[in-house]
Formats: sequence, C-alpha cells, structure tokens
Amino acid sequence: MPVSNVQISEERLVAQHILSLMETGRLLPGDRLPAERKLSADLSVSRAHVRAAIQRLEFYGIVKTFPQSGTILTDHKASVLQNQLRNILDIHSFDFYSLVQVRILLEREAIRLCARKRTEEDIQVMQEALEDFKAHMLTDLRDEKDFAFHLSIARASHNPVLASLLLTITPDVLKYYRNLGACTIPVELVCEEHEKMLRCIIQQDENAAEKCILDHFKAISSFSESYRSNSIPRTHI
Repeated sequence: MPVSNVQISEERLVAQHILSLMETGRLLPGDRLPAERKLSADLSVSRAHVRAAIQRLEFYGIVKTFPQSGTILTDHKASVLQNQLRNILDIHSFDFYSLVQVRILLEREAIRLCARKRTEEDIQVMQEALEDFKAHMLTDLRDEKDFAFHLSIARASHNPVLASLLLTITPDVLKYYRNLGACTIPVELVCEEHEKMLRCIIQQDENAAEKCILDHFKAISSFSESYRSNSIPRTHI
C-alpha cells in the first residue's frame, strides 16, 4: 500500500511548526512542547499524525516523552536542535531508491570493518541481536528487529559515524518498506542470510562478509530500481 501523501505532509507540518517555534524563541531547549491536542487543533492535523511526528523526533533524540508529563525538547543547544530538524526535513525529501543505495554503501563498508575489528563482546551483542530477530521474525516487530541486527554490525565496525548515518536513515527506510510492501523475501531465508553474515564476521573473512551483505540486498536493490523506473510519484516522508 503506497505511503499516504496526507500522512507525509501532516507529519512534515508538525516538524516544521516545532522548528518555527524554536526559530522565533517561543520554544527553547528543555521546554515542554504544546499538548498533542493543541498541535492537532492549531495545525489542523490529525492527532495520530501528530503522535507519529513526535515519535520520529524522539527517535532522533530531539524530544523526550515522559508518561503523564508530556513531551519536552532535549537540553542540547538550540542551534544544534534546529540544525537537526532542518536535516531531518531535508532527509524527508529523499526517494526510496536513493535511501536503499546509501544503506547498501554504508552496510557494505560497515560489515568489512566489523569483520576486521570485531571483539568477543561485539560477537556476543550481534548474537543476541540475531536471537532477538529470530524470536520476533513472525511478528509485527520483524522489521525493527531486522534493523537492530544490522545496527549491531554497524556498531561493531567501531566507526561511530557509519553507525550514526545508518541510524539516521532507518525510520525512513522502514516506512518505505512497510508501505510499499518491499520486503517480500521469506523470513526463513532472511534468517539464514543473517546467520551466514555472522559466521563470516566471526571468521574475520572481510570479502565473504561483504559478498553476504551484497547478496542480502539484491532483492531490495532490484525492487527500488523497479520502483524508480516505473515512474511511481516520488514520495516525501
């Protein structure tokens, strides 16, 4: 099912409104955001989309939600938070094909570095992430647990910039995956491919690990190319 343009524009509107409040000094680091109901009324945006936008900003560390207390801006410098918001709004204009290609570039380098630099502690973390994926691979949490395994590899590359960049594009890639029905590979095959990646990493075989990740992404790469070539309207998340 294609991503709803209404949903996309409404979520973007919420982020732009928060940026505007900060730029005009009406919202400062540590301040509480307007209530969900007020944002919904002020912007004529559904409360569900306000909630989704807030969850996205929390994922990026811009806001923090406390049960029964509301949502506040984190205490980073105002200029830092504003730049983060601008960057996120820029990211939202990226198309699915571009996101997939960047993800492949990042993970290709990450898995090579991981195979070279991984520690015994890293291996344990990756094994736990793989087991967590297996435990949830037939549930609605499949995509999140899949990405968690890939992120464990990126973090084990010991290049924090790689891991941070991968984490930055994750929400948008996930949304495309779900709404376009992009992930059609049988989950059992995905699990086998994950296991093979981990074996290559444990053996510190960089070339084999790189081949594993490229094979793993063949289907989604082809899907994204088809999506682009079929001239489906570009979607902004």
